Amino acid sequence: MKTRNITIMLTDIKGFTSKTAGFSRAQTQEMLAKHRELVLPVVERFHGRLVKTIGDAFLVAFDSPTDAVLCGVEIQTVLRGHNAGKDHPQKIEIRIAINAGEVAIHDDGDIYGDAVNITSRLESIAEAGEVFFTEAVYLAMNKKEVPSSEIGYRQFKGIAEKIKVYRVLRETPIGANAAEGPAVLPGTEAPPAAPPRAARQDECPAGFWRRLISLLLDACIFAMVLNTLSLTSCGPNVKVRSGETFLPKKTAVDQVALGSAGLTIKGKNGETIAITKAGGVSITNPAHPEGKLLRTSGGEAGFDTGLRDGDKKYAPVKMLLWALYCAIMLWRFGATAGMMVMKLKVVDAATGAPLGTDKAFLRAFFSLVSFSAAGLGYVWAVWEKDKLTWHDLLAGSKIIMLRKNTAAGTAQERREA
Repeated sequence: MKTRNITIMLTDIKGFTSKTAGFSRAQTQEMLAKHRELVLPVVERFHGRLVKTIGDAFLVAFDSPTDAVLCGVEIQTVLRGHNAGKDHPQKIEIRIAINAGEVAIHDDGDIYGDAVNITSRLESIAEAGEVFFTEAVYLAMNKKEVPSSEIGYRQFKGIAEKIKVYRVLRETPIGANAAEGPAVLPGTEAPPAAPPRAARQDECPAGFWRRLISLLLDACIFAMVLNTLSLTSCGPNVKVRSGETFLPKKTAVDQVALGSAGLTIKGKNGETIAITKAGGVSITNPAHPEGKLLRTSGGEAGFDTGLRDGDKKYAPVKMLLWALYCAIMLWRFGATAGMMVMKLKVVDAATGAPLGTDKAFLRAFFSLVSFSAAGLGYVWAVWEKDKLTWHDLLAGSKIIMLRKNTAAGTAQERREA
């Protein structure tokens, strides 16, 4: 037995057990044979060595990390061509994980070690149609040939340290439809996959000013909603008609006192309204001592209770409503109304997939933290390398800009999301 530093690829078919549950043995063998027919010629073309087959999974070894990643990209390209137009049961969708490190090589060619275990753990979180790889591969590969995106650190079972994970960016050449990309079939002579040139629609970063404009639009929309719901406070107008009428010296009836000076009404909450014979009105409210007489003219009086739209007691309610507005919009549509106008969308920072319910609500409520810190949480995106705000960092989300693409490309992107 000897040891060696190599690059390891592990592939398996997504949902193979459930997919083949209704298959006959012949159908299952036919799918596995087609899987081998599509994948193994690509592995050979990129100088990979099949170590072993584990059911629907292939364990492959490479000398070059770059060859391993390019092989993974090419396999996914071949499978997308195979799956085009097929019903779900006939599709072969695989997950690919790649790691590099020292392994022990047995006499029969099998490999063992932590590097293999990490590859297996990584494959368990990889997504169908994607190529995931570790930092060890990222540092060793040719980054000019393989555009990639950092997913972040992940803690795997049985592995002491957290592992930084990356994924390959699948891209579409400028001016080309997704359907026009030639699928390289097994057995045909074709050059290695060339690095794509145009970033995916959901990988285009959103500029700070565009995001700021969307935030201002949302603030305007939110203010209009509050106004529609009448969530404002203002003083009522009181009209008092005065005249020379006989008033007894003083008559007290429960909470009403009537005398020659005028009428006094006291409420259970301690608020007192006094109406004078001359038509003046004054109000005293223990909760709002700033309340005062506004005007008296022509026998009519209006007064101000001191309540305003910006009254502090309404601030928590408005903040809660703002968070709910953002959370529901992100949960249902992936973007707020302002973001939709500015062609922005919020996605999971790790996978690029639409936000889950938990992350949508976390991001919305953490946005209050960003705002309450004098807006520093929002401005943080100016300096942060990935243009993330505090609430994006806390919730694990990011904002991307939707670029106009071809109909086929857009449909493909939506399916991938």
